[in-house]
Amino acid sequence: MKVTVLGLGEASSLIAKGLAEQGVEVVAFDFAQKDNPVVPQIDDAADAVSDADVVLSLNSSTLATKYAEQVASHLMAGALYCDLNVSTPALKRKLSEMFPEGSFVDVAVMKPVAGLAEKVPLSFAGSGAEKFMALFKSLDMNLTYVSDVPGEAAARNLLSNMLAKNIAGAVIDYMWAAEQLGLQDWAFEELQQEFDSMTAATAKGHLVDTVKHAKRREIEMMDVVEMLEGVNYQSLFAAPNQLIYNKIYHLKKVPFSDQE
Repeated sequence: MKVTVLGLGEASSLIAKGLAEQGVEVVAFDFAQKDNPVVPQIDDAADAVSDADVVLSLNSSTLATKYAEQVASHLMAGALYCDLNVSTPALKRKLSEMFPEGSFVDVAVMKPVAGLAEKVPLSFAGSGAEKFMALFKSLDMNLTYVSDVPGEAAARNLLSNMLAKNIAGAVIDYMWAAEQLGLQDWAFEELQQEFDSMTAATAKGHLVDTVKHAKRREIEMMDVVEMLEGVNYQSLFAAPNQLIYNKIYHLKKVPFSDQE
């Protein structure tokens, strides 16, 4: 199997290097022609993909279309084009239309690549997904087949990002609020203790307990907003959370909250 990697950023370089170390023939093309000793670089995009069994595009959503347009007509018959960029399901579907039936794979990189390289969890969908699994299943990789519908892996990726980034944003908002109140040291210790005590049951508790106590929690968030306004801090999370609790109180169903 020969693999061509499009883009030589940190993540793509790590995956390329890991595949090469597992015995896969790997070459790369990058529009910026970056000096990267990881794998051999080809100067021309068409030449880079013309004899590849698999093409992996991993750069950015802003460049995903550009790379696809450059190489779509140069793939050999039966080759797979795999888009690993973080992008919307709509963009993945648009990209899939550039390639023959059975050749496009929507690949979602589900964890940071650093430290995992080619063993990073990959979820994949699209008309070429089953062939992708067949080609790579003998390698030491973490692969999850989703469906033959392009965009369905991307949707999982963005939802995962929504959770992770919202948690990070809430933590930062909390620390900014604490700093404005002169409580940052205490708040940081509380934060660490809270995360140390979290389990899978914690997530279930957030769903069940919030439904049971939605009105009380809405009022508590109103008090938080009022307190922070008193120290000239406008929380970016407190007021929207108040609206979430209000919707729940007015019978907006919450999945897996055991509501009847």
